[in-house]
Amino acid sequence: MEVHHHPDLHHKEKKFKEFFLEFVMIFLAVTLGFIAENIRESISNHEQEKHYVQSFINNMTEDTATMHIILRENNKKEDSLKKMIALVPADFSKAENRVKLYNYCSANVGYYALFKSNDATMNQLRNSGLELIKKGHAADSIASYDVKLKIIYASEVLYTKATDAALDAAQQVLDLSSSNDTTYFDTSKGFKNKMLPLFEDNTSSLPRFFNKIDFEIGATQNYIFNIQRVLPYAERLIAYLKKEYDIQ
Repeated sequence: MEVHHHPDLHHKEKKFKEFFLEFVMIFLAVTLGFIAENIRESISNHEQEKHYVQSFINNMTEDTATMHIILRENNKKEDSLKKMIALVPADFSKAENRVKLYNYCSANVGYYALFKSNDATMNQLRNSGLELIKKGHAADSIASYDVKLKIIYASEVLYTKATDAALDAAQQVLDLSSSNDTTYFDTSKGFKNKMLPLFEDNTSSLPRFFNKIDFEIGATQNYIFNIQRVLPYAERLIAYLKKEYDIQ
């Protein structure tokens, strides 16, 4: 007698369900792992972004403090140079006018007060970090600040050129070694009210000297103007970034 076994459909169906369940479990595990990795990466990027912003704010806070100092120093320089240029019509055959000329020159001609940004974080952002800055217009605002700093540095070229030219002109007019001569100079009181020496060609060199001083005043004013344009932007940017990133 032949015995025929019918296919065990129930067993095959059960085996298929097990395979399908395993597939679903694997799929879910991979998917959840992928999602978890994305979440971890997102959290890591957000933390890195906030770290960059905090560091950038610290650098900008230092920048704004430096800008205030540089503005104050250059405003003083400008005021003193204007007092010097007021000596153009003075009679330099009088000792008191020569003393004024020497005092103003000693205090300001050749004096630099230059701004230098703390760009440690900015350099990092330029290289790779700006793509991490996601909130609002933060990245654009930071890049704009970088551009504005370049304008200050561009005006610095004229500023230093004018300052060097004025110093060179002063050396053609004044005998700066007189500050080492006790006949003319008292270490505790400064220049004495004596007929301080001018070089013999001062008839031609004095007008040239005052022309250089006038140029230095203009270059200093331009330098001040460019810093004044950037300073309020920097202060607004600090406030904006603190608000966006909830930084105290």
